[in-house]
Parts: sequence; structure tokens; C-alpha cells
Amino acid sequence: MKRILKAMNMALALAVALAAPSCVGKDDEELFTQVEVTVCPPEGVVMERFQATMVFENVNTRQRTSTSDFTEGVLDIRLLRGLYRLSIAEGGGMTYTEDGTTRFGYVTVDSSPVDLTAENARVDVSLILKK
Repeated sequence: MKRILKAMNMALALAVALAAPSCVGKDDEELFTQVEVTVCPPEGVVMERFQATMVFENVNTRQRTSTSDFTEGVLDIRLLRGLYRLSIAEGGGMTYTEDGTTRFGYVTVDSSPVDLTAENARVDVSLILKK
């Protein structure tokens, strides 16, 4: 009889241990945000082509995610929700027209943190031409 009760207690403890994580866990989808990033050229400049890798660094975890999947200056990416610092990897630039002359210039962005905690986020990023 003691063996049966001991076995039943072990089975019950195991069942509770296996069920507990599923009760308190968040839905994975709640942890992510879908982000649309649009790069904006400086005033007076017409962007002809943009080619760069954007780096997203989570301010709290220091985890970095990078992508260069821009289509006409717009990027869609799925990230863990959080506060991010955006940057352009070395060598990123754009072909642009200014005062009727077409040029190529390397670019950077302001590195102020961006809040990406909503379910969907839209961010306009002003490009800064490196001189």
C-alpha cells in the first residue's frame, strides 16, 4: 500500500511539474514586434539607390541583429520587443542627386535609442551623409 501511494505521489508531482511551465509561459508572438524602417535622405537630396546593412542592437541584452533587405529604402524585420540602437554598418551608402549632380556618399544615422515594444512599429530614420 505504501508503494502504491508513493508511486501515485511521484506521478502527481511529475504531472504538476510538466504542466506548470505551460500555464505561466507567454505566447511567443507577444515577445516579438514587426518593424517597418524607412530611411529618409537629407533635405535637398534625392535618393536614387540605397545599399547598406542596418544593425539593430538591443540596449538591454546587447544582442545584435543585422540585415540589408531594403526595398526602395524600406525594410521589414521581426525583432524581440525592446529598446534598440540603430546603426549603419561600415560601407553603407547611397547614390543621390543634389543640385543636378549624381554622387555616391557613405551614410550613418543618429544612434539615439528607439522604442520597439509595440506589436507593430514604424520608424523613419534620417540618413546623415558622411563628409
